[in-house]
Amino acid sequence: MQPNKVKAALREGRAVSGPIVNEARSVSFVKMMAQAGHDFLFFDMEHAMFNWETVFNLVQMSLVSEITPFIRVTDLSYPLVARALDSGAQGVIIPRVETKEQVENAISYARYPPLGRRGAGGESRYGYVRRDPGTAIEEANAEVMVIVQIESEMGVANLDEMASVPGVDVVLVGPQDLSISLGIPGQTTHPRFIETVQHIVETCKARGIPIGQVEREAAAFQRWFDMGIRLLCCNTDANMMFQSAARDVAALREFTG
Repeated sequence: MQPNKVKAALREGRAVSGPIVNEARSVSFVKMMAQAGHDFLFFDMEHAMFNWETVFNLVQMSLVSEITPFIRVTDLSYPLVARALDSGAQGVIIPRVETKEQVENAISYARYPPLGRRGAGGESRYGYVRRDPGTAIEEANAEVMVIVQIESEMGVANLDEMASVPGVDVVLVGPQDLSISLGIPGQTTHPRFIETVQHIVETCKARGIPIGQVEREAAAFQRWFDMGIRLLCCNTDANMMFQSAARDVAALREFTG
């Protein structure tokens, strides 16, 4: 399995970025994001309407383009986590995590024995690189990332216990659902939201776990970066298209009326 550049960068304290992919179905999008300089792609199978064959092709193109592919699964279950990783994804994102047991299960599903109970099979999980089974399992356990999302007050309350489980690679804030749970939907500049994220950051830093955040505007990451957040989920493919189209329309109407 090829080295996970995002995991290595986070281990060194460096920031990494990448968009959430909901709408794009073409391998050309993968290539463009890699050429733009992003570090990872966040393929969203929780809310987007991807099928497995499509996301498999996008993941494999990501590996060829040397941009790290993550898949957010619909829910925490062994079949979904295992299939995501068998497609070749170098990280799995688990939504709506609230308990230590969920974290333990996620890590178990994503790691081969003796670290977990993932089953071995298929060539795509290693990008078709030839490896003997022992080497393949060792590399996968070292390179695959388990990213858990905190999206509720219960998740925040149980975070220290969850972060104590060995094998958590990133704790990712889910700002929309978290703000809804806090009773301030969408208000990510609200003092209560910022205080909650600060608590998440401090809890994870104490455990040596990198933290991620989601924003639609790149400039909005400044305060989160200053707070210590290093995995920057920057924009979505759909919003990129909308922003660009709206900018062009506004420019055209300046002289066409």
